[in-house]
Amino acid sequence: METIRAYMADVRARRAPVDVIATSALRRADDAAQFVGAVQAITGVTARIISGDEEAAYSFAGATWGTRATGRVGVLDVGGGSTELAVGTRAAIERTISLEIGAVRLSEKFPALLGETALDRGAGSALVARARAASDVILAPLGGFEPFHELLAVGGTVFTAAAMLSGDPLLDGVRIDRVQRRAIIDDLLARDLPSRRAMANIRPQRADILPAGLIIVDAACERLRIDALRVSHADLLAGYLRSAEYRGVAAPAARF
Repeated sequence: METIRAYMADVRARRAPVDVIATSALRRADDAAQFVGAVQAITGVTARIISGDEEAAYSFAGATWGTRATGRVGVLDVGGGSTELAVGTRAAIERTISLEIGAVRLSEKFPALLGETALDRGAGSALVARARAASDVILAPLGGFEPFHELLAVGGTVFTAAAMLSGDPLLDGVRIDRVQRRAIIDDLLARDLPSRRAMANIRPQRADILPAGLIIVDAACERLRIDALRVSHADLLAGYLRSAEYRGVAAPAARF
């Protein structure tokens, strides 16, 4: 809750409106109601727990607006607890799906991905093969989507990979192909966690779960029969802020 309190201090200083949404973690949490109540006490807003399909739709709206995408596109969002895909045009979404796999959940299933120790090439390859196989089972429904013109991707996994490849953490539109994804995975697994965190342009808080996230992204691309994706920095939040559901209200007075 301390992070939320810190955010609210910034909100009040900027006199910005407030809204609260929650995604996969609260969809699955046993104590979601208690958490929502605690957040409301700080923000004055009851958090809206959005569905996986809503999450996919907001990510699609953000990415297609942010990139000025044309034609029929897909938007992939690999999060910590779930993976979403939406396909359509800027005029209309045709299909969405939310799958129960994310970077945190895959890391929990295969903790050697987290970087407690560096892995040699053989051990790393074997680990990736097992993690990909587990991912592929859950991602199988992606194979039923009709082909589309371009795959856009949002979320911390691809943002971080794009920064590592380009050397610029703010550069939008970076393309990441299969060879690049797999090279980053191999490089990360060959390092322990402190070494990962010291890498240029990596987000230190994501260094542990980044291999798992990239394995999911790569497996999703393979299911979709796509080599390269394009990263959009306009994501779920950008889509939500432009939606009719956005409820921005004045911040309540501080109570702490």
